[in-house]
Formats: sequence, C-alpha cells, structure tokens
Amino acid sequence: MSTLTHGAELEALELELLLEGVRRQYGFDLRHYSRPLLLRRLRRHLREERLDTFSALQGRVLHDPEAMEGLLGALACPPEALFSDPAFLQAFRTRVVPVLRTWPSLRVWHAGCGSGEDTYALAILLMEEGLWGRCRLYASDISEGLLAEARTGVLPLPREEDVRNYQESGGRRALADYYTRDGNWAVLHPALRDGVFFTQHNLATDASFNEFQVILCRDTLLAFNRSLASRVHERLYESLSRFGFLCLGRKESVARAPHAAAYEELEDTGRVYRRSA
Repeated sequence: MSTLTHGAELEALELELLLEGVRRQYGFDLRHYSRPLLLRRLRRHLREERLDTFSALQGRVLHDPEAMEGLLGALACPPEALFSDPAFLQAFRTRVVPVLRTWPSLRVWHAGCGSGEDTYALAILLMEEGLWGRCRLYASDISEGLLAEARTGVLPLPREEDVRNYQESGGRRALADYYTRDGNWAVLHPALRDGVFFTQHNLATDASFNEFQVILCRDTLLAFNRSLASRVHERLYESLSRFGFLCLGRKESVARAPHAAAYEELEDTGRVYRRSA
C-alpha cells in the first residue's frame, strides 16, 4: 500500500470517528453531509485552528462546547453581504410580493440563515413592501453561535457594491436608512432586529415547527447528500402551506424531491416554486 493511499484511508477513518463522536456527544448527525463539501470545509477549519488531523479536532471538540460551535460555524454557508443576490430579491418583489399582499397574515421561515445577512435583507424588503406589520419572520440554523451573532443585528459596514445590489434588488430608500454607523460596523435599527425570531433548528433531525406561507432554504441543501436532501425536502414540504412559496438556491431544485409534482416553478425567478398540491 502506498503512503498516499494509507494517508487517505487514515483520514477517512479519522473523519468517521469525528462525526460519530459529534453525534454521540452533541446529537448533531453530520454523517449525511456531502463528503466533498464536508472535507473541503473541515480541512480549511483545520488550517484555521492550526491542527494537523481530524483526530486532533475530535479531541478538542468533544471536550470543549465552544470548539463544537466553531465546527458548526465552519460547516455553515459562508457569510454573505446584505443583498448579495439582488436578482433573486428583485424577482421576489415582482412575482411573490403581489401574492403575499392578498393574504391577511404571513409566516416566513428562513432555514439555514447563518449569521443573518440574507434574513435582514429579506426583512428590509418586506418592510419596504408594506408587509412587515403582518409578517412573522423566523430564521433558523444549526449553530447557536451563528444565531447569537445574527441576533445582534451588527454587520460589516455596507460597501458601494452592497448599495448597488440593494438598488438593483428594487430598494425604495437609501440603504443607510436602515442602520446607524459605529466605526466599521452597521447596527441595524431595532424595528428590524426585534422583528426577526432566530431559533436553533437542525434540518437533518428536527421536525417542522409551524406552517409557513414562504420558506427560504437557499444553498443549504448543497451541503447534504441525496438521502439527507430528500428528507429535508420532505420537511420543507410539510412546513409549507398550500399555494405557499419555496425559495431555493440557483444550483438547487425540487426535481428529485419526494413531492416534486406538487410544485410549480415561477419563470424568471431563480428557483422559486409555488406549492400547488
């Protein structure tokens, strides 16, 4: 056996032991995450933590809950800037918002919210469209550390590119109207921070906790293998009201989902589906 082959097999064994240890110690089952993505993010995390092996990471994680939070944060989608996908938000304004206006109340769920940038962008959009007063916006993630960061409503000061993206998304005001500046940081106004309910939720294992008219789960399914993605799709379907909207990332779809036939894709929206059955 070559040294290269032995090293790969040893790393694979260490990875299995790490994932099993995390499952037993903390209840987070990461075994069905996409292996290429999992390995890429874990190897980057090793470099950031200045560790040499998954075994060393396992020892740290099992004995230190803060290290576990760091691991979950490393596996989350990279933080986005405010209005990082203006094309999607513009399509949401023009195709989804007119329908939402016809409903007396709204429940919106952002699953896999990370540190909250996309959630707050959506909150600003809903506020501008006159829907904030009758909307309850829930945002969830597996990492309590990321949720704690999101709850602060403190983000890096928007750049010129962020302002342009806001305008391209159909923004109706100046982006600076929604925050106060504190050095290089933007502190979002209380009306936004207090109107978002951040809650810990594990898409891989936790049941649905409400029925929603809109669910955003964008670029989160890419982290899962096909079996887990199918189970998550089942959970999203159970959580979405009939005629509600499911918003996925551009590289995701419902094509292989258990209830694919129950959705209709809205044209020119970048993976926005409406549940029809």
